[in-house]
Amino acid sequence: MKASKGKLGKSERILFSRQLALALNSDISITEGLDIIRSKSEDALLVKALEEMVAKIYMGYSFGDAIKEQEEVFSTFYVNMVTIGEESGNLAEILEQVAQTYERDVVTVKKVKQAVTYPLILTCLMFGVIILLITEVMPMFDRVLKSLGGDIPAVTKVILKTGLFLKSYGWVILLVLLLIGVAISYYKKTEKGKVLFDKMKFFIPYQKDLTASLLAARFARNLGLLLTSGMSANRALEMIYPIIDNEYLAERIKASISQVAEGKGLDEVIETLNLFPNLLIKLFSVGVATGQMDHALLRAADEMDRDVDDKLTRLTSVLEPLLIVILSVIVGVILISVVLPVISIMNNIG
Repeated sequence: MKASKGKLGKSERILFSRQLALALNSDISITEGLDIIRSKSEDALLVKALEEMVAKIYMGYSFGDAIKEQEEVFSTFYVNMVTIGEESGNLAEILEQVAQTYERDVVTVKKVKQAVTYPLILTCLMFGVIILLITEVMPMFDRVLKSLGGDIPAVTKVILKTGLFLKSYGWVILLVLLLIGVAISYYKKTEKGKVLFDKMKFFIPYQKDLTASLLAARFARNLGLLLTSGMSANRALEMIYPIIDNEYLAERIKASISQVAEGKGLDEVIETLNLFPNLLIKLFSVGVATGQMDHALLRAADEMDRDVDDKLTRLTSVLEPLLIVILSVIVGVILISVVLPVISIMNNIG
């Protein structure tokens, strides 16, 4: 049984691609270039893969055949692009284009993480403050109010009972939530679960537009890169659907490959998916009309990247103040529930 090798991260693939492209542009042979990269690399997985590739090339393998045996390490898409580059005589250029594609993916993912990190932290702090107030602070005020003989308003009683319930049964709620989380996590790893949850991303308000733009940018850039290399549309789709980071979209594209092979226009097939933004569809149509589908796709990918940036900016600008308002309202209600009985006692004393 063949041992699993693991896969290089995108950052490592970017660096390797740029280093090898630089070596080839400097008229250094592939074996020398691979040896230089191997000697400078600190990634054990890459070092092992390069050692095996160099050994294969010395045995008479082409670079494309040698890297094909490292498909698990570099990914199917990467190996196929290298093969295309070698066959077309533009390996250095293809490596640079692949590096740029991966680089844009890395930058986009980083932007998404940055956009959701602060709202996520703020949400956790919000729940923490609320739970602390109703489980620890409110009971102390309750004891003080009872000692003063004041009447407790209905809203204060509700908050107090909620706090007591959480204090007594909070661990049960946490356990139930944990079990639900584990069950969902397990289901998401199944084939049906992956498809279902990825499908939901296209229908959840706010998220659906961002998901569509993100996937459209990656799809357009990868497809444009493949078409630029002279690959047919249906073969390009066969290469792309396995690396799409959404199982639902991947299934839909896989099902549409036969339509392209039968002669249906690529722009028509993509439009019938009804999952990508209208901007991508329009640029597809322009590409078909002008006979420059590859250039239209790469331009569409750039437009989609800008669209993703705009959506992330708008999402962040809406989420942060919205969460602050929600926190302020909840804390305000809790404070009012404390102040009201105090005012009532003061009036009675007066």
